[in-house]
Amino acid sequence: MHRPRLFWRIYGSYLLVVVLCTGAVGIFAAHSAHSFYYSRTERDLLAQAQLVRADVAARYGTQTPQKLQEFVTRLGQASGTRITVIAAHQPGVTPGKVLADSDVADVSTMMNHLTQGAYRPEVHAAYNGGTGFAIRPSETLHEEMMYLALPLREGGGIALVVRVAVPVASINDALGSLYVRITGSALLAAALAAVLGLFMSRRISGQVRDVKDGAERIAAGDFAYELPLPRTLEFAALAEGLNRMAAELSGQIGTLTRERNEREAVLTSMVEGVIAVDSDERVIAVNEAAARLLEVDPVAAEGKSIQEVIRNPDLQHVVAAAVKGHQPVEADITIRVGSEDRSLQANGTLLRRSAAGGAAGAVVVLNDVTRLKRLEAVRRDFVANVSHELKTPVTSIKGFAETLDDGAIDDPDAAHRFVRIIAGQADRLNAIIGDLLALSSLEQTQDGRGLSREEADVKGVITAAVEVCDAKAQAKHIAVEFICEESVLAPVNPPLLEQALINLIDNAVKYSPEGGSVDVRLAKQGGELVLSVKDDGPGIPREHLPRIFERFYRVDKARSRDLGGTGLGLAIVKHIAQAHGGSVTVESVVGRGSVFRIHLPLS
Repeated sequence: MHRPRLFWRIYGSYLLVVVLCTGAVGIFAAHSAHSFYYSRTERDLLAQAQLVRADVAARYGTQTPQKLQEFVTRLGQASGTRITVIAAHQPGVTPGKVLADSDVADVSTMMNHLTQGAYRPEVHAAYNGGTGFAIRPSETLHEEMMYLALPLREGGGIALVVRVAVPVASINDALGSLYVRITGSALLAAALAAVLGLFMSRRISGQVRDVKDGAERIAAGDFAYELPLPRTLEFAALAEGLNRMAAELSGQIGTLTRERNEREAVLTSMVEGVIAVDSDERVIAVNEAAARLLEVDPVAAEGKSIQEVIRNPDLQHVVAAAVKGHQPVEADITIRVGSEDRSLQANGTLLRRSAAGGAAGAVVVLNDVTRLKRLEAVRRDFVANVSHELKTPVTSIKGFAETLDDGAIDDPDAAHRFVRIIAGQADRLNAIIGDLLALSSLEQTQDGRGLSREEADVKGVITAAVEVCDAKAQAKHIAVEFICEESVLAPVNPPLLEQALINLIDNAVKYSPEGGSVDVRLAKQGGELVLSVKDDGPGIPREHLPRIFERFYRVDKARSRDLGGTGLGLAIVKHIAQAHGGSVTVESVVGRGSVFRIHLPLS
């Protein structure tokens, strides 16, 4: 929509007023001049008619018609008027006959002025004793004339009618000249008023523009800008108001900005995920932790319903219950993020506008308890497994001891066999306890703190580990091949690293088929050292790979125990790698073997 500028509204209105006022004054002046001129001419004609009537009365009856015509002609030329003498009530003369006329040489050719065909209203008025006045065309001279007629009384009656006239054209010429001067004066006054209005309009619109520009700068956030105060009282008051408003807005926006930054800092630094929704369950805010937990875009989520952002019925139910309820809501929910299930603890409560205000929505706080639940499951499994692992040798020792006590001790062969079994179970129990103590010791040196290291030749450590396992490998006709091109120096704890490698190589020999092979490799990859042990055993199913390094976790529990393992070997390997600041990984395909890798930092 087109909106005219303030300047054109002010200046246009001012010009319209000037034009209307100047036109009205000009018209009034012209009308007044017209009335004045005609009235003045009428008065002049009356005075002249009175003078002419006096002169004619002085000569009436003493002059012949010829002399009267000459007198009237001479008097008309001297006064610049047309003078006509008309008979009224004279003996022997027809009323209305023209006796003399200053502008007509032969009056006998003129019509009777009282007849119906040549009706002269001013002559009729004077004939009846009054003063006759008329503005009309002259049939004799063929131009518009102003007439004034007076009766000349004689002997108690009206003897003659004396009439004077002037052309209306002369009056109009004088009025035209006056109209030109009035019009010129009006136009000059209008031009001066227009120039003055232009100056005043520009001044007013300039002050408004300055205030507008200042308001735009304030609206754009430049609260430090201060509007100059115009000289006009009203604009100065407006500028002062805007300056006060800018100062107050600056303070309030500064306070809001600080509060927002503090709130965002708190929400961003929170480990818990926070989702705020309004009363219509539309998302108000999502902090970084919640965005990571739910894998959503915080900016794109704002303004959308919770059902659009999160496709989880349990979480949607928590949000709806928090919005509609007056009590806090707690729930344990599980969400699927990618290929992983995450366990969340959700706590929802009402979001209030103020301390005493009504509800404006709800806030839901999400705690990721996936790791806690996983650790709880590991702890339960560990307690169950360690109890089972310890109970088995203890039960065997107790059973065979009771058997010996019941009389088997008297049978030397049985007694020796039972004692060997008891000793074997005691060794098994001792191995489990030793591994548990080793794990406890490694946990105390987690992340390398408290672990003594030295620059050692890792190739020599691997060679020593291979030699330890060589006898067991030869018993199964398994070839253990160590591949390393050159010696590598790295800051390690040689005994611990050798133990980790012995555990991996021993497992590879255990699970490889007779006549198989085990490959041990040492290589540099990027900024780390990679030690890999590859076997061609049965492999490990994919679902067991995430938990393979847990304590007492066995893929095939019966076979593992038959092979004499404690269930702690891989857990010890993981903790040794972590104590060196590294990690351990596994790749396996069922039926095609497994590859275990220890990743160690070079520095």
